[in-house]
Amino acid sequence: MSEQTKQSIADSLESNKRILPYMPYLLQDMWALGCALQPIIDAAAITGLHEKSKVLDLGCGKGAASVQLAAEFRCNVLGIDATEPFLKDAQTKASEHKVSNLCEFVQEDILEYMKTEYHFDLVILASLGGIFGSFENTIASLRSQVKNGGYMIIDDGYLRTRNSLNRKGYQHYRNHKNTIGELTSYGDKLITEINTTDISRQINDEYLFVIEKRGKELIIEKPELKEEIEAYILLQYEECEVINTEIEGALWLLQKSLE
Repeated sequence: MSEQTKQSIADSLESNKRILPYMPYLLQDMWALGCALQPIIDAAAITGLHEKSKVLDLGCGKGAASVQLAAEFRCNVLGIDATEPFLKDAQTKASEHKVSNLCEFVQEDILEYMKTEYHFDLVILASLGGIFGSFENTIASLRSQVKNGGYMIIDDGYLRTRNSLNRKGYQHYRNHKNTIGELTSYGDKLITEINTTDISRQINDEYLFVIEKRGKELIIEKPELKEEIEAYILLQYEECEVINTEIEGALWLLQKSLE
């Protein structure tokens, strides 16, 4: 795995490269890894997915969205993620839900994968923040993966009052009006917006409980990482506080314009 890929994974998990190998341990109790799973299913239902539909789940993690979509709609789902232990969990979950024949999980940096254009019916980007930069850049990237008339789901949010936030990992956030402007800057149609604020708070509470519990266990096993682990846990508390006070959670379903 390249250093660029490692850094990309670390950034998406709000981690650092030294404790990156232990993130699967810290997150072993969470399947959805922060994504608003039910709103994703609800939004996907609007698109009319069926057994011939092809879905791309970018940064699929442990495959929660991929597996649930395949089980619900019998569609074919390709999950891309760079973290091998997450993908092994995804394959296990696909087998448990009897959709292994519908799900394919590939280990690759999504930034590299996106360099080639594809023609999916639906592409999903959930809980990866500003990995592509601004919302306008994000839409430009997602559009390259979707056929004309296809759909894009973004699970993220917008700033409640400000129009910018000078904090690492939050530079892409804008107020609601400007966010929608960026999301539709290529002429795509905003089909629906689902508020996920309450879900995000519930996920964050669970997340903080889990990582603190597993972090304490890991410190006993790896005392040399005590400082890094404690710093990571503290950062997660700070991040959740920022999200709770500054960010309105939202999931958007957009339809790519006919070109």
